[in-house]
Amino acid sequence: MVQSAEADADADAKYTCPMHPDIVQDHPGTCPICGMTLVKLANGETIKHSDLVHVDIETQQRMGVRLEPAAVTDMHRAINTFATISQDESRTVSVNSKVEGWIKHWYVQGVGQRVHKGQVLYELYSPELQQRQREYLDLLTRRDAMQEKNKGMEMSGPNVAMMGSLAKERFRVRDRLLAADIPRDELELLEAGRRVQDVMPVRATQNGIVTATSAREGSYVNPMQQLLVYTDNSRVWAEVTVFPDQMSWLKNGDEIVLTSGLDNTTQLKSRINLSTLQIDAASRTAKLRLPLSNVGDAFLPGAYAKAVIKSGVHRTLSVPRDAVIRTGHGEFVVVSEGNGHFRSVPVAIGIEDEHSVEIRSGLTVGASIAVNGQFLLDAASSLQAMQSRLAPNPKEAEHKADM
Repeated sequence: MVQSAEADADADAKYTCPMHPDIVQDHPGTCPICGMTLVKLANGETIKHSDLVHVDIETQQRMGVRLEPAAVTDMHRAINTFATISQDESRTVSVNSKVEGWIKHWYVQGVGQRVHKGQVLYELYSPELQQRQREYLDLLTRRDAMQEKNKGMEMSGPNVAMMGSLAKERFRVRDRLLAADIPRDELELLEAGRRVQDVMPVRATQNGIVTATSAREGSYVNPMQQLLVYTDNSRVWAEVTVFPDQMSWLKNGDEIVLTSGLDNTTQLKSRINLSTLQIDAASRTAKLRLPLSNVGDAFLPGAYAKAVIKSGVHRTLSVPRDAVIRTGHGEFVVVSEGNGHFRSVPVAIGIEDEHSVEIRSGLTVGASIAVNGQFLLDAASSLQAMQSRLAPNPKEAEHKADM
């Protein structure tokens, strides 16, 4: 009885063409129109064709439909953003007097002035500094006297100990003079001339630009007072802004090209370092810090710069950007089923570059995609589906006619 039921089911089987639903026959075979293999239908089953649209060759040509296969490609992207230039804090010098005194001469004109390493910034008159010089000269005199006394004689134990003690004290006082910002060449002059200098010059320790000043000629100064600040801008920081949709592209070592916002011509190349990444909670953006060599002062602190990040290679399944239809219900592509038949397929997209879009799901490699004219195809597909829903059911029409 079971075999008889199966035989009856096979006898009642119907086969149809997925592309041409009007082709129905009771045995396997191929479609006489398109040559596709016929599909077996379950008892009473029909194929849903409302999501298909047929466009003949001539119409495709008029619509400008161009087909391309979905393929695994190497995707690149140039991320265009901007950067803010800021000072390198490690190259900023804050000048404080190490002793109390009065500024005899002040050579800094104001903020923005360039200073050079070794340039005299101001001259200080300080009784405390004079006393340190006298103490140092006294130690030098005692050392010289002891050396003269023991000249030509074998050094005994007590004399050796005394010379060692004098040497230690001399180096201690010498270090105190150096710590008070007395230049080494001035200290050498003191040792050679054996004469206390009433006014001591204070020199710049590096090149830079004055960014703050609070002293004037004749001012009284003490160790708690900041006199001026200058910064070496030969190296600066570039803080590059990266937006959330760009983060997935970034990798350590990606090349970045910065163009000066001051002259719009000077360019510098660097590599990004993701370990410097910080999130700005207020703007919900990420900041990358890059050290820059400020050639020709084209990247000054406070200025902006154009930034282009050349991301690394991403090998993935992709389709042309123009092939993706973006709607409020998701993204779709129009797939060619062959012989002028097209179907809208929902897809999940990923990263994008200037030409391609990553397809994470919904398509397979080699699927034929409509690149141009897909909007018209999607509209035609929707129109056909609407017409199918509005068309009266033949059985209902016959029933109404009989009534």
